[in-house]
Amino acid sequence: MLRKVIKSNEFVIFLILVFLSLVVGTINPAFFSISTVFDILRAAIVYFIMAFGLLPIMIAGGIDISFVAIAAVTSYATHMLLIKYGYQGGIVPYYLIACTMGLLAGLLNGFLVTRFNLPVFNVSLATFTMWYGFNLFFVGATSNFDLPKGTVGYYAKFLITSQDPLVGTTGLHESILYVVVIGIFIWWFLKYTTIGRGVYAIGGNREVAIRSGFNVTMIMLVIFAIMGILSAIAGVTQAFLSRYFNPVIFIGQPLDVLAAVILGGASVTGGRGSVIGTALGVLLIQLINRTLILTGIPVEWQKLVLGIILILFTSIPALRERRIKRMGHTTELLQE
Repeated sequence: MLRKVIKSNEFVIFLILVFLSLVVGTINPAFFSISTVFDILRAAIVYFIMAFGLLPIMIAGGIDISFVAIAAVTSYATHMLLIKYGYQGGIVPYYLIACTMGLLAGLLNGFLVTRFNLPVFNVSLATFTMWYGFNLFFVGATSNFDLPKGTVGYYAKFLITSQDPLVGTTGLHESILYVVVIGIFIWWFLKYTTIGRGVYAIGGNREVAIRSGFNVTMIMLVIFAIMGILSAIAGVTQAFLSRYFNPVIFIGQPLDVLAAVILGGASVTGGRGSVIGTALGVLLIQLINRTLILTGIPVEWQKLVLGIILILFTSIPALRERRIKRMGHTTELLQE
């Protein structure tokens, strides 16, 4: 059991997180503070949520990039609709309306993929462009800072606060609870439900999954619906944390979320992935970004460093699988 844990992708990421933390803390002692932890977690909240929504789709063998556009259109359209009718209440209606929109948008992706047997990436690329275009053409093309009175101050609702001599008061935002609840749900869904087991089966071998009795169409619709709902939650949460609604929010971020899921151990060909690994992948990317800033390395290097790490994490598992297959083939030859 211990040997299996040590060899796991999640353990490797954990060691990298510890190593990077020690290196940065040595260079810049200010890193070792509770405010740094709070800041990293706050920056990672919406990425956690989007990554958890993307994880089942990647396990099933698909690569989706439309989740960021769904986050943008659901949050921005909801806000403009409520503002138009003079809404001044709390945040709950935002989540309810946006999640309904996200559910429908996710189901649209799932319908196109299953009904016409189209690659997930092709469909997501089309809807990615469509939803951002819809937002800009039909809803609005400028950011809106007019928040309802009932939502003012949401960005500063902390579970725990800390005083830092350099940055002042920082805190652990209450939306981290969304991450915990969603993470537990996705873990339970993938591990203990028939649909969750079907997700792994589809990613492992779609034809075998069909012959085993899994309803592939229904499973794909469910995971796309989950993706749409979680994208909407991420979009609304980010808007209130940043205190404005942007029609093109996250437009350059899908690759960061994809990278986090892949770094967490999900295979681009499907059949593999975990909630813990995904969470660690998100933290690793946030830590890398923070590391480069604290050590004085230009921001432009962030994508380069992330790309190199991504190449390593996609190449090593592939080489390991090739080695296992080669050893299995050699064993078969010796037995013959």
